[in-house]
Amino acid sequence: MSNVLSISFITSNGSKASLSIADVRENVTKEEIERLMNLIIEKGYFETKNGSLIAINAAKIIKKEENKVI
Repeated sequence: MSNVLSISFITSNGSKASLSIADVRENVTKEEIERLMNLIIEKGYFETKNGSLIAINAAKIIKKEENKVI
């Protein structure tokens, strides 16, 4: 099973933008995720067609389980 962190931001024009990070460790904390998101906003690492990331919208961890059939 693998964990994917999906983080969502509000952009400067009010739209939403999301990023996904694969293979996040099992015991990642809310505080660590918040620090990461704030760092991304503060440093301006990403620019979208809808402007820069200015606020945290949401974050979730998606657990993916793969079952090979053949």
